[in-house]
Amino acid sequence: MEKIKDYFRAWDLGRIIRLVIGISLGIGYFAAGEQIYLFGGILFTAQAVFNMACPGGACAIPAKKDDNKTVMKFEKYEPNKQKN
Repeated sequence: MEKIKDYFRAWDLGRIIRLVIGISLGIGYFAAGEQIYLFGGILFTAQAVFNMACPGGACAIPAKKDDNKTVMKFEKYEPNKQKN
């Protein structure tokens, strides 16, 4: 029983919302009989249970970039002044 409690303790708000949406769509399938509700219910519930949010890590937060890193260095152009 402790393993089950530890498993659900690690859930964040996003997983709980996906589970609620999946269960709601599953209930919607039984109420309306539309297959799109079943597909959505299975998709959202599987994402919540197996913690698969986005394919390929598409919604992962990118690593913070070092803003001080020099990509290109430009020198100021100063034309030669000629006397006439």
